[in-house]
Amino acid sequence: MMLIYKVIIMSILVGTVLSVLLSISAVSQTDSLKSKPLPASLKKIIQEVISQPTNSNDVEIEIDGLLVDDTKTKSGKDFYDLFYANWDAPNGSKNFTITVSEKPFRLTSTMIQVSINDNVVYQGILQPREDILEALTEEAIATTQNYLANYEEITRQLNGEDLAGSGIY
Repeated sequence: MMLIYKVIIMSILVGTVLSVLLSISAVSQTDSLKSKPLPASLKKIIQEVISQPTNSNDVEIEIDGLLVDDTKTKSGKDFYDLFYANWDAPNGSKNFTITVSEKPFRLTSTMIQVSINDNVVYQGILQPREDILEALTEEAIATTQNYLANYEEITRQLNGEDLAGSGIY
């Protein structure tokens, strides 16, 4: 029993001595990388980028007009394929992401949702019949295009003077 205690104490002492030796050698090392000063042309470019005024308060999305497929069934995939094939964004629309998602519904039908920037724009019950699928796709495209065409007006109304204030009557 005494031998086990001696072994444990020795291992702790050896570990402590090794950690002290390693920390001393790490502190005494010097930086092996030599830094060079920036060239004047690079400094000038950096200053120009920093001093440029921002024209808009809106955050710009780099991938503009993205269509995201979040469907689960074959009819949902067919709806997305028809939507994608017939989709044309209205002129002047920017900073949007369209998500086509699907939720299970009764029996063979599902609930399809089209949302723009996480705002549900269109919702319908999708059935596995081709004629209903095409009609719902046309309706969803028309609703989505109308929303995007009026998006600037909608955001202006939502952030307008009517809603500004303290909220006290």
